[in-house]
Amino acid sequence: MLNKHKKIITLILVLLLSQVGLIYILLDSGNQNLLQSIEKIKLPGKDKNSLLASHDSYHMKKSFYDQAYKHGSSDIKIAKDKVYGGIIPHHLFAKEKIAAWFMGLPDTDYETVILIGPNHFDVGPTNIIISQNKWNTPYGDLLPDLELGKKLVSDKNVAIDEGPFVNEHSISGLIPFIKNSLPDAKVLPIILKLNTNKEDLDFLAKQIINNTNKEKTLVLASVDFSHYQPSLVADFHDDLSKAVIEDFDFERIHNLEIDSPASIYAVLKYLENINTQKSNLVFHTNSSTLLKNPDEPGTSHLYYYFGDGPPSTQNSISMLFFGDMMLDRNVKDKVDTKGIGYIFDTLGGEENRFFMSPDIVSANLEGALTNNGAHYPPEASIDFAIDPKYIKDIRDKYYFNFFALANNHIIDQGYRGMEETAQNLRNLDINFTGCGDAVVDDCSETSLAVAKQKVGIAAFSMVYNPFDVDKALDKIKSLKNENDLVVAQVHWGVEYEHQFNTTQQELAHQIIDAGADIIIGHHPHVVQGMEIYKNKPIFYSLGNFVFDQYFSEDTQQELGVGIHYEQGNYQIYLFPILSTGSQLSLMKAGERDVFLNKFIDWSEIDESYKNQIKQGRIILQ
Repeated sequence: MLNKHKKIITLILVLLLSQVGLIYILLDSGNQNLLQSIEKIKLPGKDKNSLLASHDSYHMKKSFYDQAYKHGSSDIKIAKDKVYGGIIPHHLFAKEKIAAWFMGLPDTDYETVILIGPNHFDVGPTNIIISQNKWNTPYGDLLPDLELGKKLVSDKNVAIDEGPFVNEHSISGLIPFIKNSLPDAKVLPIILKLNTNKEDLDFLAKQIINNTNKEKTLVLASVDFSHYQPSLVADFHDDLSKAVIEDFDFERIHNLEIDSPASIYAVLKYLENINTQKSNLVFHTNSSTLLKNPDEPGTSHLYYYFGDGPPSTQNSISMLFFGDMMLDRNVKDKVDTKGIGYIFDTLGGEENRFFMSPDIVSANLEGALTNNGAHYPPEASIDFAIDPKYIKDIRDKYYFNFFALANNHIIDQGYRGMEETAQNLRNLDINFTGCGDAVVDDCSETSLAVAKQKVGIAAFSMVYNPFDVDKALDKIKSLKNENDLVVAQVHWGVEYEHQFNTTQQELAHQIIDAGADIIIGHHPHVVQGMEIYKNKPIFYSLGNFVFDQYFSEDTQQELGVGIHYEQGNYQIYLFPILSTGSQLSLMKAGERDVFLNKFIDWSEIDESYKNQIKQGRIILQ
């Protein structure tokens, strides 16, 4: 192989001296990276740019991009101020909106466009890789900014390697838009591996600032957003992505459900350092919606301009709640024989992205988390214990990070079981709250730091006996004084009854009056209705989540609730779930419609919310 490469290099040098135009034709793509320094050779009477090796844009048919500009012309939203940076997708299904984004730039006097995208195939010698080739496009050649590239590559963590760019669509798909809309600009493509660390990204941003004129430079993130999810789930995830981006919340970028957190981080860090953090969301699209098939898994897209000014301060919080989770008895048998993925993978979708992104992913843990799942005497007819290894898998693979413990089964293994539950959850770095049934004490409340805010969560249970309401309300009041958002989880109600009762309702109103912003209920093993009281949501029961009650349809129809909360405003997403032998999946359109109509019948809500529930999304402002 080494001798083969030497022969090719010799051939290249001979061809350069005789017939420069044949170089790229005779080389296969695997050896194009050998040409990265050819531009240094200057021949009399020749344009040095003709000596550059080149890549092809993703599509080389001019008609493909012409159609994008033709149809995108009706969507143009001209930016009011100069644009210093942006975010656009590379999913060319949305090519018309990409064209409209470029046509909306208020000026075109950029000397360099820095295009940063994911290294989808995770190849190359370093986490940060740049291209120095020119690009063949349907609109002519787009030349690289060689001087800037040389300055950036002086860092040991940045490398020139043309190989990864041959098949990297995050770059090649957008190159023709740059050439057509900004014909006089040069380009510096940069691709980042998924696990590029923050220190390297910070350094990259500073290097760009130190070696460019911000008034003549446009820095773009080529990033697609939610993947492999129905449009409603994607919208829930995108709510958080928008808030994190617009707030320049660097701590949460790497938790977003997007294809390249590193690319977003690098571009936002650059913009932060040049004080151009004012965001303008130009478009928000989704391939499933564009295909008019919202249940089909697709890809979503956000398009941003960034200009002079500070970032927003939304400090939003994203939460995902489920009902009762029991991992013993028949469920344990299934997990032991088929693995934890049997339960969750269908719901999670490809790459388990359903569970990604929210700050809090929570369920009610039905049973003690004892060492090795041990059962302690005295034994009962219904007696649950859960092995911590299952919870570790659920944490690692499906992002669960909070459990409510206040229920009638947390004490199944006695006080020893409760103590082991708390210790095992701490060992797993999972947050929790809740005492045994009817107990209100210090274990009934906790506070979490989320998005520069504090979230207080209380959990109470009233199955066999009522708890001390006054004491519980004092807990809520105390949490309200110390936190920005208060969530109450309550284990209550009559088993297998879809209609919540007056005892639940009266207590729920008291809890809201005391300061709770959200109530999540469970225990009846079936879904109960909801209520909006003083503009705050009450979900009386989400039903089962993971359980082995296979004897009825109602016990296997469940509800997941996603809540995006922002300074008193709520975007609430309803995710009806079907459990088939404990295997979870989202309900499909017809089945979901029937379920949501029943959910409306079980609820006490104004007419104005009924249509929203049918669409699976409730907005409270």
